[in-house]
Amino acid sequence: MEGKATTMPAISSVDEIDFAAEAQLDRTIQFPHALSQHALTPMTVFLTGATGFLGAYLLDELLHKTEATVYCLVRASDADAAKQRLVRHLQAYDLWREALASRIRPVVGDLAQPYLGLSEDQFLHLAAQVDVIYHSAGWINTAFPYARLKPTNVVGTQEVLRLAGLGSTKPVHFMSTMAVFFTEAHTDVEVLKESDTPHYHPSLRSGYSKSKWVADRLVAHAQARGLPTCIYRPVRIMGHSRTGAINDMSDILPLLLKGCILLGKYPAFDIETTLVPVDYVSQAMVHLASQEKSWGRAFHFFTPAPIAWRRLMAILRALGYPLEEVAYDQWWQELKQHTRPNTAQPADHKRFFATLLLALIAPHLLLYKRPPLDASYTQEGLTGTGIVCPPFDQALTATYVAYWQKSKYLPMPSEQPTLS
Repeated sequence: MEGKATTMPAISSVDEIDFAAEAQLDRTIQFPHALSQHALTPMTVFLTGATGFLGAYLLDELLHKTEATVYCLVRASDADAAKQRLVRHLQAYDLWREALASRIRPVVGDLAQPYLGLSEDQFLHLAAQVDVIYHSAGWINTAFPYARLKPTNVVGTQEVLRLAGLGSTKPVHFMSTMAVFFTEAHTDVEVLKESDTPHYHPSLRSGYSKSKWVADRLVAHAQARGLPTCIYRPVRIMGHSRTGAINDMSDILPLLLKGCILLGKYPAFDIETTLVPVDYVSQAMVHLASQEKSWGRAFHFFTPAPIAWRRLMAILRALGYPLEEVAYDQWWQELKQHTRPNTAQPADHKRFFATLLLALIAPHLLLYKRPPLDASYTQEGLTGTGIVCPPFDQALTATYVAYWQKSKYLPMPSEQPTLS
C-alpha cells in the first residue's frame, strides 16, 4: 500500500527526452562470431563495478565459485593505484584474500568513456582475453537528472555490449533494477513476471531509474541480435545477511531509519518495506550465470517476506530505541526544523538531517505501491542450491542495526540524543 498523504513536491510527468530513441543500440554493435568456448565455465571474466558494494561481493563470489581470472575495470591513475583501490575496498568488507590476489587483474579505465576509457588496441586485447562479462557498475543517484547519469549508466552499458561482440561472443550478465517496472504502465498487472517487458512511461521516477530502463533495453536489444544475456532485477540491495556489512548508506531506507532514531519519532506510514541482502544477490547471480537455460531470461530478486513499516518500528523499539508514532506532516515539519542553522544540536546531526530531507524530496521508491512480483525463473534456477533470500524480519533487522552501531552510523540506545 502507499504511504499516507505527504507534503513532498510532485514530480513532473512530462519528459522532453525520447527514451525509446535513447534505448536504440548502436547498429555497429553486432554478434557474428562464435560463442566463447568457456561461456559457462569461464577462465576469464570481465567485471565492472568491483569497487562498488555489490561488485565487491560479486568479485568474491567469482573467485570462490569459479576458477576464473577476473579483470576488474577501475578508475585510477595507473595499474598500481587501481590495485590498491581494489585491495582497500575488499579489505573494508573483510573480503581480501592474499591467496587469491593473483587472479584479480585491474584494468584502468572509465565506464563513461568510449572503449571504457581504453585505447582501441587495449579494448580489442581485452575482448580477446574475456569469456564472460558481468556488468554491475552504475552511478546510483536519485537526485541527478538522466543527462548527468547517461554517460556512465547508458553509454557505459553500450560499450560493455560492444566489447561482448568483439572476438568471440561473450555472454553478458547485467545488473538492472526492479525500478524499471515501477510506472503507471504496470500498476494494473496482477503479477509482474520475469518474462514481462518493462514498458516506458513518463511516470518513471528519477533520472537514475530512467537511465537503468534505457540500459536494460539496450541489453534486451543485444539479446535480440544474438548475444546471450541475463538481466538481474533486484529491489534495494542491503547489507550481508550474516554480518550486516555495508559501507554505502545513501539508500533512503537506512537514511530514514537513522532519522527516526535521532528524532525519537517515526511517520505513520501504512507501507511494507523490502530489500535483498547483498550476499543473496551475488550468490544467486553467479549460480544462475552458470546455466545455459538462464540465457535470454530476466531474474527478479526480492524478499518473499517484506515487513510492515509499523512492525519494523516495533523491532527498533525492542532493540532499545524509544520511538513515537506521529502524523507524517508533524514528522516532516520537525525534520525541517532540525536542518535550520539556529537549531541547538551537533553540526553532524544538522548535516545528516539536511541529507535526509534532500533524499525524501528527491524521487524515491519507498512509498511506491508495488504490484506482486514473480520469481519463477529464479526459483527454478536456484532449486537445490540452498541459495535462499532470507526474510526481512527481526533477526535480519537486528543484524543490520548491530553493524550500523559498530560502524558508528547509529548511536547506541543509551547514547540516543535528546533533540531540542
